[in-house]
Amino acid sequence: MTTSLQLLVNGIALGSLLAVVAFGLALVFGVMGVVNFLHAEMLTLGGYVTYFLVVNTGASPLLGVALAAAIGLIIGYGIQHVVLGRIVDRPPLDGLLLTYGLSVLGLGLITYFFTGDYRSYAAGFGGGWRLGEIYLPTKDMIVLAVCVLLLAATGALLRYTRTGAAMRAVAQHREAAAACGINLAQIDALSFALGGGLGAAAGAILSTTFVTTPELGHRWLLTGFVIVVLGGMGSLVGVVICGLLIGILQVTLGYHFDDSWAQLTIYLLLFVLLLIRPAGLTRRVEAT
Repeated sequence: MTTSLQLLVNGIALGSLLAVVAFGLALVFGVMGVVNFLHAEMLTLGGYVTYFLVVNTGASPLLGVALAAAIGLIIGYGIQHVVLGRIVDRPPLDGLLLTYGLSVLGLGLITYFFTGDYRSYAAGFGGGWRLGEIYLPTKDMIVLAVCVLLLAATGALLRYTRTGAAMRAVAQHREAAAACGINLAQIDALSFALGGGLGAAAGAILSTTFVTTPELGHRWLLTGFVIVVLGGMGSLVGVVICGLLIGILQVTLGYHFDDSWAQLTIYLLLFVLLLIRPAGLTRRVEAT
């Protein structure tokens, strides 16, 4: 029982981080209908921003999360406004190919400027607490708290602000939202910016535990896509639920077997779910 509770705690911490990774993907797809491969480079960028901030100034990685999120917001807004906005009326495949091309370009630029060296730092989150027989590492608890804060803030923005209401309206029906006077170009840019900010923040958090390399984002992007599909494409609530479930499953299987079996089981779960519930866990299949 103690081992199970310990795995549950660790899995929730990892799952909250996975939820943040996938939340930006789901937001962009839900509002814009774009499968965003560039999200991987936003994750990597957040890792490097935090690494250089901590190493060069000695600042807290938490400041790196805030700085990375701000940079991700700005870059995401600029990319959508300058590049993606030009293909807004094109087929979805065009958006997918464009973000994939931008991802390849971004990976090349990151590798050129930062090289392929492995980079890590002492996060300064050592120690922990004991709750009976359960050990709560300080780093995991801080990661959980930051991820919950990011998800709660984003959820509040989407639910309680006029901008969030506009995003939800566009996600439900773009043409009807435009007919009501909503500026689609502005909402798309804000949505892509928010997705970029969440991605960069998630990358900053990843850098506190994992080494930062140009491939950092790509190692987590596929898991993010799996969570988005499992939760129901564009379903933000589903992303959070499935992120937590995948985190718990990955930690548990990794403990009893190894990470390879954990990844294999996750993809097998995706395959089975697509056969029996192609709309995802939290969405109903619409009649055609």
